[in-house]
Amino acid sequence: MLTPKKVFVDTIVTQLSLLSSGVLIETEESQNGPPRVKRILVPGAYQDKNLHALHFPSKDILVLEGSVIGYKQGHNVFGPCDVPSLVLDGHIAMHRKEAFRLSGKDQRRVEDGSGVEVKRLDVGVNFALPDGVSTTRALVELAHEMVDKGMNTSTYGYGETVYRNQHSQSSALKFYDKAKELTDNKGLPANLPNREAVMDFAKSIIRCEVVLRHPKLKAMEMTKPKDCTFTMLKSELENAIGRMNLKRSVRAGLTSLDLRDVKQMYHTTYRCWEHGDDLETLLEPKAYKRQLAYFDSIGFDIRTPPPVSGEETPLGDIFTLSNAVEPPPELWGDDDDAEAVEC
Repeated sequence: MLTPKKVFVDTIVTQLSLLSSGVLIETEESQNGPPRVKRILVPGAYQDKNLHALHFPSKDILVLEGSVIGYKQGHNVFGPCDVPSLVLDGHIAMHRKEAFRLSGKDQRRVEDGSGVEVKRLDVGVNFALPDGVSTTRALVELAHEMVDKGMNTSTYGYGETVYRNQHSQSSALKFYDKAKELTDNKGLPANLPNREAVMDFAKSIIRCEVVLRHPKLKAMEMTKPKDCTFTMLKSELENAIGRMNLKRSVRAGLTSLDLRDVKQMYHTTYRCWEHGDDLETLLEPKAYKRQLAYFDSIGFDIRTPPPVSGEETPLGDIFTLSNAVEPPPELWGDDDDAEAVEC
């Protein structure tokens, strides 16, 4: 059952048509930026967890963007899915940090949601990893099936990030290694409470996000924060993930080598080896000797059989909303019964 504690909203982009110009602090006005646009930083309490805004004085438009859950709690591994509250929290933070002070009229319009238009929402869930299956392995097999089915697929790294329709102006679907992303981006803030426990949870899951852009939000009548209910967010997740119809399986045990650390030219050899192909037959003697030497140099022997347990897990059992997990209770931070409240 998909509950609000399993769903979260990460990046949010909103646009506010101002009734009055507001007050931009002097230090921000002096910053360099595109003509007629003021760039505004909303500093957070945690390192690198800030919000950003653009003020267009000639049009009296304010665009606010960023991960509000990351700004509030110091990470975006999980969090709430209450869009109206998150949008309000973002504007309150901007006002209180004196990055941009809203007029009284505009404050009330933000509070009741009437003046804010949602331009983008990243709606996410975390999928549990089966025992013996690495994030890398699951994402690699996912990418291969998506390509085989002719899906518009983009990949980054080896088993790091897989997109469907990445550049669509309507909606996109993204799967990635959250723990790897955190590591590549300086990790979690040093002053984050339960820092190690949050990272341990990130290592146990695969992240999935549906990126909803303005044309899609408009078609779904979700351009106002109050329209972005849990029911609507759940529906978009179900539609995006349900269309995948995955058939391929992933084998347990192939975790002894992380191919992100292996030269690209040797990936094909590894793929052949893990599928049980006879490398001595496939490769010329000199090439075989060279490949053996390379893998030996990184402490891996391709002369031995793949270390598989024989157990296979269908990708459809991993990348499905029934496999979505919520964070451990001790990390959530409260005892509220989230299932009883619709976001």
